[in-house]
Amino acid sequence: MIDIKKFLFPSLSWIQFEISGLCNAKCFYCPHTVYKEKWRGRNFTFNEFIKIVPYLKKVKLLYLQGWGEPFCNPEFFDILKSAKENNCSVGTTTNGMLLDNSHLEKIVKLKLDIIAFSLAGIEKNNKLREGTKIEKIFELINELNHLKEKNKTIYPRINIAYMLLKSNLDELEKLPWVFKDKGIDDIVISLLDFVPHPKLLDESIVPKTAEEFEFLKNTFLKIKEIGNKNNISIYLNLSDPHKKGLCSEKPINSLFINSLGYVSPCVFKGIPSEKAENLYFGNLNEKNLLKIWTEKDYKNFRKIHSKGSIPFYCENCNKWRISFL
Repeated sequence: MIDIKKFLFPSLSWIQFEISGLCNAKCFYCPHTVYKEKWRGRNFTFNEFIKIVPYLKKVKLLYLQGWGEPFCNPEFFDILKSAKENNCSVGTTTNGMLLDNSHLEKIVKLKLDIIAFSLAGIEKNNKLREGTKIEKIFELINELNHLKEKNKTIYPRINIAYMLLKSNLDELEKLPWVFKDKGIDDIVISLLDFVPHPKLLDESIVPKTAEEFEFLKNTFLKIKEIGNKNNISIYLNLSDPHKKGLCSEKPINSLFINSLGYVSPCVFKGIPSEKAENLYFGNLNEKNLLKIWTEKDYKNFRKIHSKGSIPFYCENCNKWRISFL
């Protein structure tokens, strides 16, 4: 029997899928830590994941990551295997602390396309990301590159997902030197765009004036140039206070599914906590994904975005002003 859902469903750039809303770390700037008393995140089950499998052939990238640690989910590899069997590229971001050599062997065997390791500093990382150790990240990267060479494969691509805060700004210039010759494909630097509590406002160095923007831009471009000379691609998602453009989260042709099964336009509107101001268009445990995608409210939301306008849900979000450097 032909599954009509996969024919009617649009082609998407990606689905970001919070495979786990649980985490073994306590990063002080993360909603998982700040909202811990009202946190509802859980592990998404394989049986629930099956509900989106019919749509995967229309999705370029399935990214297994949200506000938790993906490898807290014991069914991670079952989900990865299923996605790859449906010809879907798959990526994930991890703190790496739950991984050992047996996990890395499965990652290579099942042909995970992208793995990014989260960091927030060099010497300061272990303090800013409580429960993590940068030393282990280096060990994992070394072993993963060894396995890739042994298996004669370029996958997974190994990235660094680097959170730039006021607390670690002084370590930014160390990035290209620390990761030189480490077998890293890309370093993607992000700022604290989502501030879960006012006490963290000082940690967010999102530019608020043209002068702040130019300072960060010029500082970064120097780092990027050093990276290029050392064969490391470094990118920065920097918001320009005077720019208005299309949302960098691409809500017109992508979506986020959190660990509770709720579908949101992006990860910032799908935080599994009662304290967050979320925007849900449906739950996979109540409706299929095609039905949710074609709901009137969701269609109207995307229509506003397609015109380059800002829905009131998104008025205070910096993702409208991202300049990719």
